[in-house]
Amino acid sequence: MTRMINFGIDLGTSNSLVAKFDKGQVEIFKNPNGFKETLPSVVGFRNDRILVGEQARTFVERDPKSVASRFKRKMGTTETIKIKSIGASKTPVELSAYILKELKGFIHTGEPLDAAVITIPASFDTVQSNATKEAGALAGFKSVVLLQEPIAASLAYANKERNVDLKNSQWMVYDLGGGTFDVALVRIVEGELTVVDHEGDNYLGGSDFDAMLVEKVVVPALEKKGKFSDLLGQMKSESGKYNRLFQSLIFKAEEAKIELSTKTAAEIDLGSIRDLQDDEGNVIEAILTVSRSDFEAVVKDAVETTTEMMKKILVRNSLQPQDLQFILMVGGSTYIPYVRKRVEEVMGISVNTGIDPTNAIAVGAAYFAGTKEFRVEAKEDKKAVAPGTLRIRAAYNRTSQEKEEPFTAKIDGAPDGLQYRITREDGSYDSGLRKLSGRIVEDLPLREGAFNIFTLRILDAQGNQLPTDLGSIQIAQGRYSVAGQMLPEDISLVKDDHAAKDTRLQIVFSKNAVLPTKAKVTVEVGKTIVKGARADAIRIMVVEGPSDRHSATNKPIGLLVITGEQISRDLIKGTEIDLNFEMSESRELSVSAFLNGTGQEFSQVFRASERKVDTQILATEILKLEERVQEEIADAEKSGNSDVQERLERLLQPVQDLMGEAAKLSSDDVTDNKFQIEDRKRKLAQDLNELTSGKRLQQARNDYAEAKQDVATLVRESGNDRERHMLSEILGREASLLSSNSPEKIAVATEALKSIQWKILARTPDFLTGMYGHLVERRASMNDQLQANTLIEQGKRCLATGAWDDLRQINARLWDLMPETEQASSEMSNYTGIV
Repeated sequence: MTRMINFGIDLGTSNSLVAKFDKGQVEIFKNPNGFKETLPSVVGFRNDRILVGEQARTFVERDPKSVASRFKRKMGTTETIKIKSIGASKTPVELSAYILKELKGFIHTGEPLDAAVITIPASFDTVQSNATKEAGALAGFKSVVLLQEPIAASLAYANKERNVDLKNSQWMVYDLGGGTFDVALVRIVEGELTVVDHEGDNYLGGSDFDAMLVEKVVVPALEKKGKFSDLLGQMKSESGKYNRLFQSLIFKAEEAKIELSTKTAAEIDLGSIRDLQDDEGNVIEAILTVSRSDFEAVVKDAVETTTEMMKKILVRNSLQPQDLQFILMVGGSTYIPYVRKRVEEVMGISVNTGIDPTNAIAVGAAYFAGTKEFRVEAKEDKKAVAPGTLRIRAAYNRTSQEKEEPFTAKIDGAPDGLQYRITREDGSYDSGLRKLSGRIVEDLPLREGAFNIFTLRILDAQGNQLPTDLGSIQIAQGRYSVAGQMLPEDISLVKDDHAAKDTRLQIVFSKNAVLPTKAKVTVEVGKTIVKGARADAIRIMVVEGPSDRHSATNKPIGLLVITGEQISRDLIKGTEIDLNFEMSESRELSVSAFLNGTGQEFSQVFRASERKVDTQILATEILKLEERVQEEIADAEKSGNSDVQERLERLLQPVQDLMGEAAKLSSDDVTDNKFQIEDRKRKLAQDLNELTSGKRLQQARNDYAEAKQDVATLVRESGNDRERHMLSEILGREASLLSSNSPEKIAVATEALKSIQWKILARTPDFLTGMYGHLVERRASMNDQLQANTLIEQGKRCLATGAWDDLRQINARLWDLMPETEQASSEMSNYTGIV
């Protein structure tokens, strides 16, 4: 049996809400304690009690080290939050689950909250999205559907406005919340909403404004009032002397920020903070006055960053601001007057504040939940449905722009002689009695701009109504639905490029692909995997980010793994593996693999990985990035490319600034600064990749031309029909390929050419003999001398008998025994497979 989910939840960084869709209306539930719509996303631990919301927020004054907040920003990471009072740590997923459980208590109707649509920022990556679903499962939800926040906001607006014609229109959603920022280009086409493009930052929001106020205003004021040594560093370090002060000041700064939205000045009472003393034990009691202009000066650069993202979307989509109907403002931080004013100044069009920025996301989530089905488990279904109840499987759209909506239904096991009747709740439609033949097909007339409720009755020959498991048929006319959620980034495989002694990306799903989606990718085994060998495995990294950039600039989200212990026989190098990828609407990635060499099929071979950032490793990576920039500057100067040199020199300064910021991070930093710095490092690496693409493009074209010449000759002399067809397909795409200005795409084609070359050479006796001799010469460096000697002796016998297929396998196994450093430097590395 199925029913609609109906409940929508905004699981926010600062505050969370729950709402319900019911008969065309959305109700936002209030906290029974205090009757506020919002629940602060704060969790505290006091002895054996768990405090959630306002109670936890109040408790921070007494014991800040036992209170956790802003943990949404660490979703999908390996970070945990230490809780002093319980002597243990909690994960962001566990803390989020406490918030979700607390929201269940808001439902005054008494109905169970066991399924919900939970919103996420559009810029959340796959691992963060999965962590959100995990929090829902931990909170006891049997079904969780994720919805991107810009879509939720647009649904809330589009379904609220009745006097604005939104058909075939487009706008931007500017969503500045407590911890994240999203800007999205949204269109309505034929009554359906879709996100066309987006930019975002998971570490930019109101909580950053709070931290900036503390760092740039409050801390300098404290340092004038007392004597401190590295006050800010001691506040951010978990073991720092003033660590507990940081949490208290953040909440004070947030209160001042909120007050400054309606007043020109706000006060921060430092004397109200318990045990606020300097290094010499002097108590600090002062009231700090912060003006609105002080605050605006602090957040100016961050707000400017958001407007730059808006400009990027316009440029990418060849739009002018005047092409937009409006800019929809959502998120609590859009209450800040400077934010609204600056967006209007930059874009030159007025902002739209027609919906409540605080609850719009939850309202939109509820509208979406009203269209999503929740399938009841078989055990519960049996309990809920009485014996003799007819089971009806119905299909229809819950929202429609049409005047009539098709309705179909199938009745399982219906006896002969039954009739059916469909009526509308307002009494203006009645289908009359009709013969039931096991299937119903009707066009239901809809009242315009209204929520239409129909009832389907099944009657026996005596006119008695029979029980069914179908509830009312509810269709909202004039309401908007979602065409599909878009994938915010490319999903790719990282594959070894032996020729370049580097890695490259093979795209699986493209950015803006409509979810859910499927794809099939064929890869080749790069080294022989021995049956039963625990250490042997096929490992392919999956990353998220631009597929036309270097793999190091993208986020790792997991691994595809098949070990030697899982296979039924040796998997020879070069064997093809068919990988089938599926990504759900909620960004759950599943991968199955078929091994052509063994005939085995494996499901769920993808292992998601949480994000981990080590501050020392991060500093080293930024140092290497700085060295790369310096090398590219020298190379550009040497080649006389002054334009690229100048742009690289401009890039050098932010990289060096980042080095300074990373150097200040303590190993036990409790903020999310290291994640922000890693994101910025990744973006700078992408900028470097783009600036040097010209040089790499020319090299890629040269490599392609050389490979094409070699392969064409080889195919003409020794190729079979399949290889000639493969070469013809590559050459057929050559014109568009070489004009693409993408070194990565050209490299993929070059690798495909070399794959054809390898397939032909691998069955050529002269090549196999030469490769065998090359490997014998390197016997001394092989990892397992006993196995090497055995294989070499087997190879001699193959040469004597002309057993070329067996010799090819022996060569592959000998190659795998060589150290990776020798493999990379060997002249045979171009002919050893792909993965």
